[in-house]
Amino acid sequence: MVQERQEDLIEIAIAEADDAKLWHVLDGTVGDAQAFCWATLWQFERRTEVGVVATPQDHGLQHAETHMLLVVAHDTVRHVIAVEMLLSALGSPQALPPAQAIRDQVREARNLLAAHRDERALYWRLTRKHTPRVEAAYRRLGIDLPTGSIDTEIIAYYPPPDATEQEIADGYRSVGTVGGLLRLQELFAEFQQLETALAELAERIAVQR
Repeated sequence: MVQERQEDLIEIAIAEADDAKLWHVLDGTVGDAQAFCWATLWQFERRTEVGVVATPQDHGLQHAETHMLLVVAHDTVRHVIAVEMLLSALGSPQALPPAQAIRDQVREARNLLAAHRDERALYWRLTRKHTPRVEAAYRRLGIDLPTGSIDTEIIAYYPPPDATEQEIADGYRSVGTVGGLLRLQELFAEFQQLETALAELAERIAVQR
């Protein structure tokens, strides 16, 4: 409820601000979005530097790095939404990456795999059942509920001898998927596009101001 009131207050403040104020606020908000976008891309680089995952420590660090990636990616999306709100208020609406489907997946992945992981993981370990929160999220995304833990990331795919071409293609596309919720390769590509879009927007603001 408090969050809803805060969002209402922001909408009112945007509606009451003149263009000069909106351009000023947009400048700072784009800078924030860029910072979190760079942090997300840097987190991807950190993951690729891990190398061979062999020891329990390696697995633990990779797991924690994935959670940090989801958190900072979600924060980036929140800043992007704010940028889009300000652009609309200025009469220059612009849709920025990532696409809405990716935004939804990032939100759910962040919530289930990071923000609420302890409660959800503990329930799974105790009962081998998913919580209602998990089931509802998968229904919203139209994704089949996994039969195992949702903490798993698909690292590699080896097609069985009887696999069809479509099954093989789907299998290779699944590599890098976390919990069946989010394909990290798609997320990385979207954030590369976002980095470029934000840089162009920052240049535009500099000229405007």
